[in-house]
Amino acid sequence: MSNKNIKLLESIDASNAMLFQKKYLMNEKPVILKGMGKDWPAIRRWSADFFRNTYGHVEVPVCYYKSKQQEPYKKQVKIPLKDYIDLAEENKFTNNKNNSEPPYLGGWIFHNEFPELLDDIDMTLPCFPDNWLYKLPPSISIPPTNLIIGYQQVSSPLHTDSFFVNSVLTMIVGKKTARMVSPLHASVVSNGQNLFNPIIANKVLKQGAEIFEGTVSAGDAFYIPPGWWHNVINCGFTIAVQNLHVDTYRFPLFEQQLRGFVLPILSKIEDLGRNAREELSKTETLPAPLSHKIGGFIEHEKNYVMHLKKSLKKSEDYLRSYYLSS
Repeated sequence: MSNKNIKLLESIDASNAMLFQKKYLMNEKPVILKGMGKDWPAIRRWSADFFRNTYGHVEVPVCYYKSKQQEPYKKQVKIPLKDYIDLAEENKFTNNKNNSEPPYLGGWIFHNEFPELLDDIDMTLPCFPDNWLYKLPPSISIPPTNLIIGYQQVSSPLHTDSFFVNSVLTMIVGKKTARMVSPLHASVVSNGQNLFNPIIANKVLKQGAEIFEGTVSAGDAFYIPPGWWHNVINCGFTIAVQNLHVDTYRFPLFEQQLRGFVLPILSKIEDLGRNAREELSKTETLPAPLSHKIGGFIEHEKNYVMHLKKSLKKSEDYLRSYYLSS
């Protein structure tokens, strides 16, 4: 740490679940979990050669954080994993004459294609209570884990994780350094910034924000609480696993965030339905189509209205009790 005003992230033994839950999880305070993955089979098995030899033929999605910052996962360019690892190990972009941005395997959602890799990591995360992500319907599930392979030339710029999840970034190979800023200081930071740039870091500090920094190596993990801004750089070739977690205490906010993502889409569909009904109402000579009767259009519409009324009442009741208890 070159800046004396940047604070060192605290660290604790990952086996001390009670301390973690009481001091860090409940207070949403970042910390380094020493030894989180030290006994995982991945520590013994995973390496550049392991992935090159076993999964080298697989095409994996790579991102370009500088030029395509908000690019959806499904739209990311795919390249063979073997080619990516060769590039990562050799740092071919060090002397890149075209000055093009190097690719980054910043989050490969691997578990559907290769579930056997889950046997090499611990998805239960003993420090955490039950993970409500596993209770979501399959049609809207949020992938609870992803794999990150990085190298010296690539990093993830300042950002927050979607939907206010708990994030645990466990190192398997190499080292990563992270700088973090509390969501209470969100007004002085923004997506895509580089907190390792002294000018930007000093500007953030002068505006009253605190910056925390820490480094994790094989077997250790960062705990990144919901809403915390984080900027992570690779200290050479790295392999890491990110696990996402939402407990009972935080699920109501997660559900609200997810609803906020879905509602605009549903609203557009509803608007189109209303437009169609308005056009039909102007054509008095046409009876309701047979498919409406067969499909139970009126009955389904009544059920939908009833569902909305019940949902509204539950939300209003919750808000009343929330304000009374505050």
